[in-house]
Amino acid sequence: MTHAFRSHRLATLSAATLTALLAGTAAHAQSSNLSMYGLIDLGLEYRTNNNAAGNSQWRVNSGGINTSRFGFKGQEDLGGGLSAQFNLEGELSADTGAADTALFGRQAWVGVDSKSLGGVALGRMSTVAYDFIAPHDFMGYAPQYSWVTGTATVPKASFTSRISNGVRYLGQFGNVRLGLNAGLGEVAGSLNANTSRGISIGYDAGPISAQLSLDDGRTAATETATTSTSNRSWIASGTYSLGTTKLYAGVRDTKREPVGTISSSNAAFHTTLYWLGASAPVANKVTAFGGVYVENKHGTPSNPVMLAGKVHYDLSKRTRLYATAAIARAQTEDGVSTRTGVFRDQTPLTNHQTGIGFGLQHRF
Repeated sequence: MTHAFRSHRLATLSAATLTALLAGTAAHAQSSNLSMYGLIDLGLEYRTNNNAAGNSQWRVNSGGINTSRFGFKGQEDLGGGLSAQFNLEGELSADTGAADTALFGRQAWVGVDSKSLGGVALGRMSTVAYDFIAPHDFMGYAPQYSWVTGTATVPKASFTSRISNGVRYLGQFGNVRLGLNAGLGEVAGSLNANTSRGISIGYDAGPISAQLSLDDGRTAATETATTSTSNRSWIASGTYSLGTTKLYAGVRDTKREPVGTISSSNAAFHTTLYWLGASAPVANKVTAFGGVYVENKHGTPSNPVMLAGKVHYDLSKRTRLYATAAIARAQTEDGVSTRTGVFRDQTPLTNHQTGIGFGLQHRF
């Protein structure tokens, strides 16, 4: 074998080996992915009755129609219809640059998914009720302004939005979706403290989307705590599309029951929230949303009502301008005004409040 022949053969083998390695690397790259994503939502908001003295306020608001956030997510194909997945997501106060108290307080989970059987995940995550109901709120769970996840009344009624130390299952079977979640309290000596359990069933076919969720959550500081609350909610909601117009409707029934020592912060109550709304394109790249939330606080004459609406103008697929507005009112009870407000995360101070906002949102 001549030196020239040996060199040519070695070169050929080296080229073949390099080609195989590159092909394997490319195949691996195609079977897994990692992405960073998020959105920045900032705007100006004017709100009446924003302190105990009844003063109004202008503010720069982070998260007008969606909470500002950042995150990482990935998926790897394991073969046989299985994939490994993870999601890390944190909340951001974009008006100040501050992060949420927990770095990845919105999502921090890892799981395995089967195309035919569904997926199981462990960690910090949104509840199945939160995910199944979100598409059926005409305001989209917006801080400006929605009462679906939590009413801006006293006492505040809500279902569980996120769980820590959680286990979640999601499955898709034709037109039917199934979700289960459990948050383990991890309190020694107690099977119920700080726990959450939920189940959701969804149906999507043609113009119809519907779901039914049951959520049961309990809070307690320690296994020796004498005061805790048990919140149980059932939520039915759906949408119906009429061409480019969409109708939204839902009902959330919540009961809070004291566990252990009863206090003013642990009082029992029963409330039912109804919502009805619609959305439709009104011009090129412009969509309007609007509707009403009505809360029936059982056993009282107070029935808070909020009218809310928003308009989106899409500058591109990732960037939009928006305007929001809402007005909330509550009846008096025994001559005392029941407190209510337009902003779900603020403790209301009077029996009426109005808010308007203008903002810009960019997704990346």
